[in-house]
Formats: sequence, C-alpha cells, structure tokens
Amino acid sequence: MTTILGKDMTFGLFFLNSVAPWKTDAEELRDGLEQIKVADRLGFHSAWIAEHNARAYGVVSSTSVYLAAAAAQTSKIMLGSAVSRLPLHHPLQVAEDMALVDIISDGRLYLGVGKGYDALEFEAYNIDFEERHEKYLESLDILTTALKNNRVSYSGKFYDIKDIPVYPRPVHPEGPPIFVMVSGNDASMVNAAKQGHSFVLGGITNEDTNHKISLYKKTALDSGLSQEYVDNAIARSGKLLFCHVGETTEQAQKEYKRGLEWYMSERDNRPTFGVVDRERHLDYDRFLNSENALIGSPEKVIEDIERYKRETGLNNIILWMNIGGQPQQQVLKSMELFSAKVLPYFTIKNTIVK
Repeated sequence: MTTILGKDMTFGLFFLNSVAPWKTDAEELRDGLEQIKVADRLGFHSAWIAEHNARAYGVVSSTSVYLAAAAAQTSKIMLGSAVSRLPLHHPLQVAEDMALVDIISDGRLYLGVGKGYDALEFEAYNIDFEERHEKYLESLDILTTALKNNRVSYSGKFYDIKDIPVYPRPVHPEGPPIFVMVSGNDASMVNAAKQGHSFVLGGITNEDTNHKISLYKKTALDSGLSQEYVDNAIARSGKLLFCHVGETTEQAQKEYKRGLEWYMSERDNRPTFGVVDRERHLDYDRFLNSENALIGSPEKVIEDIERYKRETGLNNIILWMNIGGQPQQQVLKSMELFSAKVLPYFTIKNTIVK
C-alpha cells in the first residue's frame, strides 16, 4: 500500500490596503507587501490586491504596480488583481501591464476584472459612470483577445483598434486565468460562465452561493463549454471571507473589531454584507455569527470552514485578515496561527491506494 498526499483546499489572502487614522499610507502599503512575503513562506496559495482611488479605505490605485512589487519578493504564491477596474483603463494597457506582471512572477498571475461600483472614483478620472457596464464588456473582449493573440483588431463603441501588436507576451500562450468578481448580481455570473472565466464571490450567503454556482454550471455548459473545462474553472474559483485567528475566540473577536468598525464606517457607498444599518452602525455580534466570518480560535475557524465547504462545495477561500489597517504584528500572528494549526487540517489528506 502507498500513502499519497494530495491537496484538498486552498487559502488566499485579500488586500484592500486601507489607511486608517492610526496608519500612514507608506506604513500600510509596506505592511501589505511584508504580509504577502510572509504568506509565500507560510504556504498560502494566493494574494489578491484590490484597486481603488480617491478613497482612504483602498489606496492601491494600480494593481499591476503593487503586484509587480509582490512578484519580485515571492516565489510560489499566486498573485491576483481583485480587481482591475476595466472601464477606468485602456484595455490594451491592462493587457500589457498584466503580461509584464505575469513574466516577473514567472506565470503566477490571476487576473481579476470588474467594472467598478463607485461613482466618485469615475468622477475623479472624468470617466462616465453610467457607461461602465458597456465599456467593461467591450474592454474585457479586447483584454481577452490581447492576452491570447499577438495582434488585436477591434471596432466598438468605445475602442477602434486596427491590427496593433501586443507586447510583452504572457508566460503561457493562452494567457493567465481570468476571474470575475461577483456579489449580488446574477448577470455577472452569467457573463462569466458564457466567457468561461472563473469567479470570486463576496458578500453573499451560502444559499446564494449555491444558486450562483448552479447558474454558472448550467450557463457554461449551455454555451458549449466542456464539462472538464467547467469543472476546472470552478475548481479555481472561491469566496471572500473575513478572517482572524487568535489563541482564543474571545481574543480574536476583540482584536478584529477596531479595524472592522473603522472600515465599515468609512465604506459608506455600497451595501456592507448585511451587518451595517442605514445609520452606518455595525452589529458586531451579528457579524461574528454571519456565514462570511471566520473569527476565533484555530478550532473554531476549522469548524466554520468545514461548514462552509459542506454547504457550498467550494474548495477555495480568500481570507480578509488585514481589514481597516489592523496592527501589523496582530495580522502576522493570525497568519502564523492559521498556517500552523488550520492550513494542515484542510490542505493535506491521506489516501490509501492498494
């Protein structure tokens, strides 16, 4: 008999890089890069960088720049944009910049895309917010073509591209995997399925998660994609969950609260996961008991992840540990505890082969 060790679940980290009142921009950005470097050593599967402008809760204005810095100091961890807001950039430049990151990282890029949701961010760049959906779809077509082909021609409402060569070329001829970020809107899931892109879910219940996965499978298969292709696309996909691990559950819940409260009060331009009322008051107890929170001792976090996997069937989780400018040593300690006591429980399973 032979014992085979096989991967089961994967865990990534999400970075919004918020500048809370107790941190400077430089401190937060340098802390984030250190966390990614440590995550690479600790065995986390991926690191995902958010992109915002004109908002203190997210100060990385270019995912490609920050990802390139992260790529230069790591060797194994996958690096993802979460997301590159396509309507705010020229799609050929996104393709060029992301191919450059893909090369610097030696093919470790996950390219997450979205259309943006914040009118202020569009206003800051003098870009029409109301046109973002149409522009996103057109940009995604061009981006996908540019990553898979040496030259691009395209004629649309926003872009007219005539046989333009695209350099540099990504590591793999088919380009890096593309991910679509999905929250409440079924249409985003349908579009991702039709185009064969993977997905990252955020801010929805496990029940809605199952609904969207079923919708994805049916739409993708009906669009002519093979069962194998669909299975692989879903296998890469996952969900964003809040996470903090402490020696005890009481300690973890106490430590996570300050950064979360500041973030939820600052981020007032979008629904906040069903735990903030119209007056922007956070119901922390409700948050702690929500399906999207993994806050506690290693034993409690293991139990909560088991429930997540049982109820959704997804094998991937993107963990949001550094929310609202958490103290650096606190975040690093949570990462260490997760790596030492939670990660082995889910990532290695013994299978006996006769």
